Amino acid sequence: MNIEISLKEINGKEVPAVTSLQMAEAFGKRHDNVIRDIRETVSKCSESFAKLNFELSSYSKALGDGVSRDYAMYLLSKDGLMMVTMSYTTPEAMAVKEAYIARFNEMEEQLRNSVPGLPDFQNPALAARAWAEQYERRQIAEGQRDEAIRTKSWINNKKTATAMATASVAVRKAAALEDELGRGKRYKTVKAIPWLPEEFMSSKGMYSVVGKALKRLSADLEYAVEKIATPEFPEGVNAYHVDVIAAFRAELAQNPGMLDRYRRRDAA
Repeated sequence: MNIEISLKEINGKEVPAVTSLQMAEAFGKRHDNVIRDIRETVSKCSESFAKLNFELSSYSKALGDGVSRDYAMYLLSKDGLMMVTMSYTTPEAMAVKEAYIARFNEMEEQLRNSVPGLPDFQNPALAARAWAEQYERRQIAEGQRDEAIRTKSWINNKKTATAMATASVAVRKAAALEDELGRGKRYKTVKAIPWLPEEFMSSKGMYSVVGKALKRLSADLEYAVEKIATPEFPEGVNAYHVDVIAAFRAELAQNPGMLDRYRRRDAA
């Protein structure tokens, strides 16, 4: 059995990983069913585990005549793969899992021998701690870098030096408001979808139709629709999970005529 495992980026770190497409082929399952299994698993895992071991991505599929479309797929680490396939217990599935484990272990051994200081994947506790420390160091370094850039910019204009503290508070408030309006990492309001104005003309009707489509997909994919309060709508505006938004974009790609009356003609 030819098991292909390569370094892929999950939550900003390169780790040995496989794709949901590879899983579907290896286990003899339809890709949409594998996607469903992954989403069910992610919904039951802790947020920290999900971030370390699952990454929503996409792949392009040729449809003929030079036309291609993007579809959703997932990247999974060794732990993510094992978590999803725990319920796959037929003799054939167990053989596939054994082959995957052997290939993961082989690749991790090669990495340990070629990269000094790589976490010991055989000891989950040590590996998790090492990755967490590495992630924390990276976050601190990036924060210091960004702060240095901001500080240098302020110092170039001495007249604004005394306003630095006030501006820092304003930045935090702006970030909080941005997240509240749906531009967070997990949920977005319809108006906060960045690519929507590039493809469709802004109108109340367009936003309403898109909202209905996202609400339908949320129900189909078993994702909750959150409410985010805004100054205009204190009772809250519907916000949709990024996986639902990705599925909506894939649906648009499969059906170019969808929402045609609202599409920008200059985007064609």
